[in-house]
Amino acid sequence: MAEIIKVEQLKKSFGTLEILKGISFSVLQGEVLSIIGPSGSGKSTILRCISQLEDVTDGTIEICGKKLVENGKYADKKSRRKIMLQSGLVFQNFNLFPHYNVLKNVMEPQIRVLKKSKDEAEKTALELLQRIGLKEKINNYPCELSGGQQQRVSIARALAMKPEVLLFDEPTSALDPELTGEILEVIKELAENKMTMVVVTHEMAFARDISTHVIFMDGGVIVEEGTPEKVINNPSQERTKAFLSRFTTV
Repeated sequence: MAEIIKVEQLKKSFGTLEILKGISFSVLQGEVLSIIGPSGSGKSTILRCISQLEDVTDGTIEICGKKLVENGKYADKKSRRKIMLQSGLVFQNFNLFPHYNVLKNVMEPQIRVLKKSKDEAEKTALELLQRIGLKEKINNYPCELSGGQQQRVSIARALAMKPEVLLFDEPTSALDPELTGEILEVIKELAENKMTMVVVTHEMAFARDISTHVIFMDGGVIVEEGTPEKVINNPSQERTKAFLSRFTTV
């Protein structure tokens, strides 16, 4: 299988505060990597570095065989833009355009970034909204939707860009517990369809069920990694055991 993401010795500092201390991992096509760990461990920062929302301090990030950054030095702007299209980030707080209805939220990035025609963008948007069960909401605005519905729209918007990998930054953290299930079901369906994904999550049972690989982070380093069976069900490191002991549903 092709290597979709390759990260080597990734470092990120904010001033004197070192957030990532030399992180290395890879994700193969069709794999689902879940990154777990306490708040402040650097989980979301990894996704923000991959999606170019944060500049790295040092290290290498390769996406679909193209080097975004190598030993802390970025590719040229044109190459960075092309590489950016290979990954789609789904935020925890939805980040929908409040002044656009559901249909236009999914259409607009296709038109502006992919230069699709309006008809082509609309066809793709309608297909995806049908798939996630929101076709009847195409004329509604984000403020008229539940949190779970808004997150489903944001997933459809990311999928419409046809990325090679989807990045989820705690996709259920802004939702009421009763709405969490509908988002987890959408992500499970994507996993079943072999969508390559990296998921930062605090849902341990979910991470165990959908992942092919799990990383446990703490203090800016990878403490333990492996299969869900190894890391979540049978952790070997005391720090991992202590963290997972707080989750009674695992």
